[in-house]
Amino acid sequence: MSTLTPRVSAKESKGIDKLKEMMIGKVSMFSGHSGVGKSTLVNALEPSLNLKTKHISEQSMQGQHTTTFAEMYDLSFNARIIDTPGIKGFGIVDMEPAEISGYFPEFFKLKDQCKFNNCLHKDEPYCAVKAALERDEIAWSRYNSYLKILEGDDENYRTDSFGEDRKASDETRK
Repeated sequence: MSTLTPRVSAKESKGIDKLKEMMIGKVSMFSGHSGVGKSTLVNALEPSLNLKTKHISEQSMQGQHTTTFAEMYDLSFNARIIDTPGIKGFGIVDMEPAEISGYFPEFFKLKDQCKFNNCLHKDEPYCAVKAALERDEIAWSRYNSYLKILEGDDENYRTDSFGEDRKASDETRK
């Protein structure tokens, strides 16, 4: 079995069975920002849990904070999951800006193709990551997340700075 995480969508029931296979015999935990769908994903894995979730806010068009404490659940397919509350942001300690792209597998795979070995994938010419982005081979939402981390912009982490045209691009990659 591949160690790569499958594309998963609780909303579209996509990749759920593959994720279950990967979780068998393990204790797993999903972490991330508030309102990104962690409990919704747990419900997709184990519908009988019926964890409390909220709808996307019409005002902000983002998920809403729901889970208030971490709790571990035994799952019917010989696995356990810890559902956690959302977090505001991750601090990056002792990490150089050039290292951040290494934590984005799709960027890491292309870094040797950039003209400059210290490419930050922002404004440099002949950047393989930016070229792949323009060809819709990398999701704009992932690139936006990368920029927010690179710039240390926790306040606007979930703000889409690319607009509707880039959201459409992400939709076609599903």
